[in-house]
Amino acid sequence: MNAQADPTPERETDDAAGVRTGRSAEARAEEIVERVSEEVTRFARRLVARAREEVEDVVAEAQSVRRGDRPRD
Repeated sequence: MNAQADPTPERETDDAAGVRTGRSAEARAEEIVERVSEEVTRFARRLVARAREEVEDVVAEAQSVRRGDRPRD
């Protein structure tokens, strides 16, 4: 069996979908950018939170060593 690729480029398919929904290419692009921006913001917040936790752990360990506390097992 010989499978043929869809002769319609993806861009034309997307444009046709936009016309059917009544949205312009600019509106769809803005929506995509907004969604990506939200995902990047979420990722950055998680990254900062993890980094903060690591820094707090390092500071706590340094203070413990400075005080001469016995190391935890």
